[in-house]
Amino acid sequence: MMTPMAELSEISDTQDQDEAIRSVLIVDDDPILCAVAESYFQNRGIALIRTAENGAQALETLDANSGNFDFILCDLNMPKMDGVQLFRHLKQRDFAGPIVIISGEQETIVSLAEDLAATHELNIVASLRKPLDFGKLDQVIAKSAIPVPKHTGLQTAEITRDDLDRGIKAGEMVVYYQPKIEVATRKIRGAEALVRWNHPDKGLISPAQFVPLAEQCGLITDLTISVLHKVIDDAALWMKFRQNFRISINLSVDVLRDLSFPDKLAEWIDDAGLDRSVFVLEVTESRLLEKDTVPMEVFARLRMMGFDLSIDDFGTGCSNIEHLKEFPFSELKIDKSFVKESSLDPRACASVEMSAALGKKLGLRLVAEGVETVIDWEFVASLGIDEVQGFLFGKPMPFDKLMEWMFDFRSLNGNFSYYPLLKSLSR
Repeated sequence: MMTPMAELSEISDTQDQDEAIRSVLIVDDDPILCAVAESYFQNRGIALIRTAENGAQALETLDANSGNFDFILCDLNMPKMDGVQLFRHLKQRDFAGPIVIISGEQETIVSLAEDLAATHELNIVASLRKPLDFGKLDQVIAKSAIPVPKHTGLQTAEITRDDLDRGIKAGEMVVYYQPKIEVATRKIRGAEALVRWNHPDKGLISPAQFVPLAEQCGLITDLTISVLHKVIDDAALWMKFRQNFRISINLSVDVLRDLSFPDKLAEWIDDAGLDRSVFVLEVTESRLLEKDTVPMEVFARLRMMGFDLSIDDFGTGCSNIEHLKEFPFSELKIDKSFVKESSLDPRACASVEMSAALGKKLGLRLVAEGVETVIDWEFVASLGIDEVQGFLFGKPMPFDKLMEWMFDFRSLNGNFSYYPLLKSLSR
């Protein structure tokens, strides 16, 4: 018998799927698989379903429907035009919908096809093995229905160094926070601070648009200091009513090349009357590739001063075990690209499992990013992950919205089976 909470989750999933996927194109030269897949989507109430036996026929179908398909299920090995060739044509047509590879090819070939599709900037959400597994396809559909960053209102804009410099000095940088949930207690234990640029003419601009520029043109230190002061001010308000709450802040390796940085940061936090252990300083693993004694010295001093240090996006760099040996990290953050694919991709699953095992062996606090479904939650919880963050609970939000979110989250008493409510609160 289905519990009320399970019913709520199932209803919400179906509603999300209906809203996100209304049309499907199935591309495979196996008529049996096409028939089975078509029946599957019909049972889910999909309004428009089309099949094609190869890439060329798929392109004809796309063009006949003005490219208006929300979802493509695509084989790789097909006559006339295979799936790999089709990806190139989909890129030329700017197809942005979710694509699922369904194939019986070797994993190395499928992996190469995924990498090629990623190079084409296509939205490959999963690769499934033949024969078609309805349970795994259900998971894919659920993930495909999750809101994506394009709905956050962040803008893409052409930015100059002078404009960025002016924006930093004018105080236009704002801080958003994404909550972090403690797995053992199902309570909020912190948040990650993420910068946004509230441009007076261009609106809210994504950090991906200006942080790399800040690093390239020597403004990253000014940007970081601006963000740090805002976070410290917010933290002072938090600590008046909230205990055991950690705030994570991203630091560029360029900032860590300033030998005076530890003393400055300690002074700012001490002057605010805050405990240094409240702050977790995150550094992206891929930026630690170059041997440099200055960041190593700065890291050592920050750790001795009582700050927590986190290696972010773990698994995406080239020598991660060496990084864990050389730097005094207290936290390991598993990259979201592995977590959100772990239920569908055995390689991603293995990456998360190995990262968790390594972190435990080294006595590090484990954080998993990209937790988007209850299946993701159950998987990372089974590995003994300490904290999670992701769209299952909330997207990054302004300080005042996070205060509202925390109140609503506490009212659930840790019963996050009502996660549809959480997702609606964070929109």
